[in-house]
Amino acid sequence: MSCIYKMQEGMASYTSTEKKIAKYILQNPNEVVQSSAQALGGMVGVSAAAVIRFSHKLGYRGFTALKVDLARDSSKAAINFDDVIKEEDSMETVVNKSKGLNMMLQDQAYRLLNTENLDRAVQALLKCQTIYLFGVSGSGIVCMDFMEKLSRINRRVVYHNDFHDQLASAAHMSNRDAAIAISYSGRTHEVNTAMKFAKEIGAMTIAITQFRKTPLSKLSDILLYIPTTERELRLGAIASRNASLIVTDLLYLGLAKSDMKQTKEYIVKTRNAINRLK
Repeated sequence: MSCIYKMQEGMASYTSTEKKIAKYILQNPNEVVQSSAQALGGMVGVSAAAVIRFSHKLGYRGFTALKVDLARDSSKAAINFDDVIKEEDSMETVVNKSKGLNMMLQDQAYRLLNTENLDRAVQALLKCQTIYLFGVSGSGIVCMDFMEKLSRINRRVVYHNDFHDQLASAAHMSNRDAAIAISYSGRTHEVNTAMKFAKEIGAMTIAITQFRKTPLSKLSDILLYIPTTERELRLGAIASRNASLIVTDLLYLGLAKSDMKQTKEYIVKTRNAINRLK
């Protein structure tokens, strides 16, 4: 996962000291790579120990490991669809802007992925009895897409468009199941209610959400992050939906590759069944 993206995405959850360190690193990455923890602390006005603790918080063994990742990182400013699309734009301009922005956001989503957590999630889904999906609105579209993919390779999966039905189905979860919540904000009450229930009964809980401390992150055993690129008031859940689809596609591919021979057999069976309609 990109060092710069981790710092940017987690900014809202940092203490005042951590924010000072993060902002200085983001503004002076080349200088920081050449500095020691003590030197950086002096420039920021904090202790060397605070710099090392911040490195640990980002998941590094120490400040040296952070610098190594920072040295090979490149920062691209996060842009929002709302900032790019203008009223006076022609449709051709909108197409070109959307293409460029989607390519950049896709790159951000991949850079933010933690492959260890992704692998843990795949292994949990391989071992579980039933996969329960929770999401509403734009996230519900991602759940529907994921459910259809899983169904084609004979994975037991439960998802309902209506959230009351989602919650009703959650009542039948057991500790042999896995619950996946898709929520950009991490604060959707309905989704968190279902995940709290899943957590209480011992089901494996997996969240696809933004890189921040939220009620959902506290309820999840495995966290799969997507970029924080959208405002509270937005044209639509475009960036978050696309980033979430990238994560669910990777989960699907991880499950599919676990037994390619059987996966191909399942896909042939589903294709043959659909061909009956022709």
